[in-house]
Amino acid sequence: MNFKASLLKNLSGALLIAAVAFAISYGSGDPGTLLLSLSTPHSGEREVLPPEALFVLDFTRQHGVKSVTMSKLISENRFLAQPITESIYPAVVKDMGELYVFSAAEPLPAGCATLKTQKGIRLASCR
Repeated sequence: MNFKASLLKNLSGALLIAAVAFAISYGSGDPGTLLLSLSTPHSGEREVLPPEALFVLDFTRQHGVKSVTMSKLISENRFLAQPITESIYPAVVKDMGELYVFSAAEPLPAGCATLKTQKGIRLASCR
């Protein structure tokens, strides 16, 4: 009796996984697309991250930034601060980071030089 319940549970799980894989890769018609997407580095970033987070992510990767500081305005916006924090890993968010991320509407802090502005976000180097 226990064997039948276990077999039924395993078959149900396998069927659910197959259905999800089929639904996700339905547009391409190739179930292998799902596995390829899951194993490809950086896949899905462009589809999931907000444009502001992509801007910061691209800059940190291109310039090898190891640490970032976010302004109070940016860090209070959880829909922006969280994706930036997650996407720039292994770079970390900390006080006095190499790169200062703030809104283009905010004033430039003393001792900082603007590096790039895009998508309403300004990146600066502060010494």
